[in-house]
Amino acid sequence: MTDDPRREGQPRPVAATLRVLGFLELGIGALSLLTILVLVFFQALQRYLPIDQIAWTGEIARFSLVWLTFAVMGWLVTARGHIALEVVDTLPWPSVVRAAQTLALVVVAATGVGLALEAWALVETQSIIKSPVLRMPMSWVYIPVLFGAAMTVVRALLAAYEVARYGPPPPPEAEQPVSDAQEVAS
Repeated sequence: MTDDPRREGQPRPVAATLRVLGFLELGIGALSLLTILVLVFFQALQRYLPIDQIAWTGEIARFSLVWLTFAVMGWLVTARGHIALEVVDTLPWPSVVRAAQTLALVVVAATGVGLALEAWALVETQSIIKSPVLRMPMSWVYIPVLFGAAMTVVRALLAAYEVARYGPPPPPEAEQPVSDAQEVAS
């Protein structure tokens, strides 16, 4: 019997936490993406139709792009969707792979701490500055950035714990190319 619940089909110790965080992060990301889509289409309509121009659409679309980027940052870390150097993953020594992945996730968490601290500083200090069109306090713009940076820290630390305790997750299943012999047989 192995002590790795992933290999026995049992839920991972942090799976429920990551699932809730993932839904929240993806929800914010999806809402931001939908906002960008709708407002950019509306801007195009404003340009070519004889309707009144609404200036705040471009401002909210730009803010939504920032919110989208930072809101899903933590989700990408644990979904292995971020930029990663996977050369170490191919080494034949599992303990080296485990240590390298754990260290990489700790570095990501440390970077997230720096981003979260800076985002917190912006939330605290930028309330006097207002956005050009909506006159919205710029500190409000940085709240989703703070959330994304904080979730990156939490998710990276949880993933580092999981890799350190249970080893790296198995690589995603690669699609196997169909050979000529398999095509003839089917």
